[in-house]
Amino acid sequence: MKLRLLLYTLLIVFCFSCKHEKKQVAEELPSQWITFLNHLETNDKVAFKKASGETIYCYNCLENTPAEMEKMNLMRDTDSLWYDKIYENLVYIPIDSFIQNDYDVFFNPKFVQLLKENETLFRYNEESGIKRLHIYVTTTPPTAFFEGGQHSFSFTKMNDEWKFTETSTIP
Repeated sequence: MKLRLLLYTLLIVFCFSCKHEKKQVAEELPSQWITFLNHLETNDKVAFKKASGETIYCYNCLENTPAEMEKMNLMRDTDSLWYDKIYENLVYIPIDSFIQNDYDVFFNPKFVQLLKENETLFRYNEESGIKRLHIYVTTTPPTAFFEGGQHSFSFTKMNDEWKFTETSTIP
């Protein structure tokens, strides 16, 4: 009986702490996004770097100039391991390289304005002890001929701070 009471008590405490954590994360989502957008809008690359992980997972960064597109096409045509090389290595852009080569191309003022104005969805998940916030912004509205598109931005909890770690597109 005492063991059962102890187990119920522990279960209640665990459920309460999980609910409290989810509520805290739900409150952090919009503020994290607003802070991120402020860094982009003011073009504050120092703050952006501080708020980012050591690498940014960014497939679009591999092909955002004609020269990069040509290089990727050549790799696909000539290297049988091109897929593995892309997804195991090349998509992880070191933050300094991202800021130097991709930041201005990717986060131009028009795009930042879209991110501020368009529909935004927030999602939190935890997998294998890694906590992530995902923000989805509809950047291309659907039409009768196109399903529309979203940009996704992910933040990972590192040392009690949310760090920008990934950007991608859907579809």
